[in-house]
Formats: sequence, structure tokens, C-alpha cells
Amino acid sequence: MASITYQRLHTLLHRTAIRTDAHLTHLNRVLASSAGVEALLCTLSYTLLFLHSRLIRLLEKRYERLALAFVIKASSPLTGLATLAPPRTRLSELCAGTRALADLIDDFRFFTRLWGLVAIYGTARGNYLAPPGDAVLKTLVWARVSVSAVFQVLENGAYLAGKGVLRGEKWVARGPRWMVLSNRFWLAHVLVEGLRLLRVRQLRFNEEFGAKGGAGVHSFDGGEVKIQSEALRKKWYWDFYANAGWLPLTLHWSFEDESTVPLSDTWIGLFGMIPGIVALREVWQQTGE
Repeated sequence: MASITYQRLHTLLHRTAIRTDAHLTHLNRVLASSAGVEALLCTLSYTLLFLHSRLIRLLEKRYERLALAFVIKASSPLTGLATLAPPRTRLSELCAGTRALADLIDDFRFFTRLWGLVAIYGTARGNYLAPPGDAVLKTLVWARVSVSAVFQVLENGAYLAGKGVLRGEKWVARGPRWMVLSNRFWLAHVLVEGLRLLRVRQLRFNEEFGAKGGAGVHSFDGGEVKIQSEALRKKWYWDFYANAGWLPLTLHWSFEDESTVPLSDTWIGLFGMIPGIVALREVWQQTGE
């Protein structure tokens, strides 16, 4: 009996070790690419923000119960209540640590986008050398490149001004305004991308009409565009979900007055996890063996 139990335990540990090795090796391939790092950090950042908002809500309820208990037990309820500092608990420390990690990840993602103009140039170059076969798509792609470039310039300026790299009174005053404007151009990017996706759907998910040929590509015949493959159709839906997730966030960040913003941290975290998970799923599949 003991021998059978030992064999089962040994088999279980062996299988667990194999699976762990496979997952860690796969994760290493994901983190070896900039797209994988960005997808993972995006997902983690918004997950932490959502978690922080829920922990804060729980902490507030505990403080409310604590304050109520203090009022009930105190002989002079109003004495010193206004200056009572909230106690430091494990939950409060967890809240602070969660938010600090989320802010650290956000700052790193801002920093790595400083050279985002290079990637935008690569997209523009690719569109110039191999433009889509549809004139509407071609226009939308160039519009997306244009608004993305303006967004990146504004965000870089605002970020560097906020970090004290770009100095002077003008930059101090210009930084917050540029950040809001950059988010508005990001919103424009999301809207243009939405139009592009709708046009791709009109073309039966075939961006190039199938005119350039290739494996699994159907032809453009009799005025009807046929679907290239089932994989393209599925990819379209995932791209649509990711873009839809960015829409409320970019609209939220386009407000100058923070007191009028429409979304709470809970909703920001939930919406932000959508494009993060979509991107992480895509990179995970691409790096699979």
C-alpha cells in the first residue's frame, strides 16, 4: 500500500514538474518579445488597479465599522474624532502596495512608449510598401498612423515634462494639457481603428481582397469578396473586443477636469483588462510550440 502511494506521489510530482517547466519555458518566450512584455504588463497593471479599487472599498467598510464602534464606546464621542488617524492594518498596507505596484508598471509602460514613434514609422513604411488593396482601408490606415504619431509626440512631451526632463515654466504648464490632448488623439486612433475593422468586416474579413494570393486565400470574383480563412474571422473578433475595451478608457482620459470623469477605478481596471488579455492571448499563441 505504501509502495503504491509512493508511486502515485512520484508520478504526480513528475507530471507537475514537467508542466511547470513547460509553462515557464513558454513564459520565457513570451517575455523575450517586447509585445509579450507589454501585453503581460498591461494585463497586470489593470488587474492590480481593479484589485486595488475592491480592496479600498473593503478597507472603507472596515474603517466605517471602526469609527462607529469608537463613537459608541467613547464617553465623549465628538472629542478627538475629527483628528482620528486611520489605523495601519495589513489590509491598508496591501492596498498601498497594490497601488504602488500598479503605478510602477504604468510608469514603465510610459517610458517604453518613448520610442513608440519608431514602431509607428515601421507601420507607415509597411503601409507605403504594401498598401491594402481597398482604397477605403488604405485611407483609414494612413489616418490611424497620423493620429498615432500625434498622440505619441504629445504623450512623450507630457511624460518628459512631468519627469523634469523638459524644464521651464512653459513645459510645467504645458505637460498636463498635452497629456489630455494625447489621450484625445488616442481616442481618435480607437475610433479610426473601429472604422477600419468595420470596413474589414464589409470585405468579409479579407483586408487585401485576396488579390495578392497566398496560402489559404480566396479570390476576388464577380464583385464578391470571400473570406480568406476562419482564422482571420476569429482574429477580427478579438481585435474588435480589444478596441472596444480601449474606447471607454480613452474617452475617460480625455476629460480635463478629473471631477467630471465618468469611470471609477473599478471600471477602468475591468475595461483595461480586456485589451490586455486579448494581446496576451495572441502573444501566448504565437510563441507556442
